[in-house]
Amino acid sequence: MLFLVQKKHKMCFFVFFMLPLYKKDMKANCIRLFLLLLCGLLISDSIPVLAKEKSWKLIFYDDFNSIGKERFDTTKWIVPDREPYKWSRWISDSKSVVLRRNGKLICRAIPNTAFADSAKMLTGAICTKGKFSFKYGKLEVKMKTNFLPGNFPAVWLLPENQGNPYRYGEIDVVEFFGTDQKSHQTVHSHSSFILGKTEQQNSFAQKVTPNQWHIYGMEWTPAYITMYVDGKITGTFLKSNDSEEVEEGQWTFDRPYYIILNQSVGDEGWNTPMLNAIYETEIDWIKVYQ
Repeated sequence: MLFLVQKKHKMCFFVFFMLPLYKKDMKANCIRLFLLLLCGLLISDSIPVLAKEKSWKLIFYDDFNSIGKERFDTTKWIVPDREPYKWSRWISDSKSVVLRRNGKLICRAIPNTAFADSAKMLTGAICTKGKFSFKYGKLEVKMKTNFLPGNFPAVWLLPENQGNPYRYGEIDVVEFFGTDQKSHQTVHSHSSFILGKTEQQNSFAQKVTPNQWHIYGMEWTPAYITMYVDGKITGTFLKSNDSEEVEEGQWTFDRPYYIILNQSVGDEGWNTPMLNAIYETEIDWIKVYQ
C-alpha cells in the first residue's frame, strides 16, 4: 500500500529500517521495536490512503436514467446563473446545452445563433447549490470529453457559504484544458487561490485519454484531500499543522460544499476556443459517499 508521509516523518521511518535486528541481542531488538512503534505513532496522523476497508454509505447518486422526460432531476440539480467568470460567462438554460442522451448527461458548448444574446457561445452547466451539499466523504464521477482546442469542462465543488470572514475554497475533482491529454485535479484554498501562497503541491495531473470513460474521484477528510483516477492516487493535499497558516486560509475545507458539472471553454487570452465548434462532455454517473 502506498503511503504519503510528511517529510519530517519520512526521515524517522527511514532511520529505523537502517537498523538491523540481531538474533542474540534481545535488548537491542527491544529498542528497535520500540522505535518502530514510536515512528508509527508519529506518522499515523499524516498518512492519507484510499480507505478501501472503510464501510462507505452512499448519500448521493445520479445515473441520469430515472427522471422521465426531464433533462435532469430538478430535485437534485439547478442551472447556475450566468456570471462574469470564465466558466460561467456564457451559461445558458437552453435544452441544446444540457440534455440527456442514451442514459448519459450531456453538457455542451455550442455557437450562439441568438442575436438577442451577446454571448459568443452557449455553455451548459448544472449544480446542486441549495439542493445538496456535503462535508467530508468520497466523490466519484464517470465521464469523458472531447479534446478540441479551447475545451474546458469540469466536475468541481464550491462552498455553500463563503465564510465570515471570507475564505475561498474550491475542489476540482477533474478539469481538462484544450488538447492536453491529461486530467487535472486541484485543491484551491484561500491561501493558494487568493493570497498566491504555495506551501505544498495542490494540483495533480494524470495522463489519460479524455474521450474514453474514466472514473475520477477524491477522498476528503478533516486532515487531507486525496485525488485519484481509476482508483490510482494522483496526489494529496494536507491540512497544515501550523494553526496560524490554517487561520490565514491554508485549509478552508471544514464546511459543506456543493457540486458543479459544466462544459465551458477558454478565452482569447488562455485556451482559445473555436467559436464555431461544438464541445461536449458526457457523464455516466456521479456518486457521493460518507
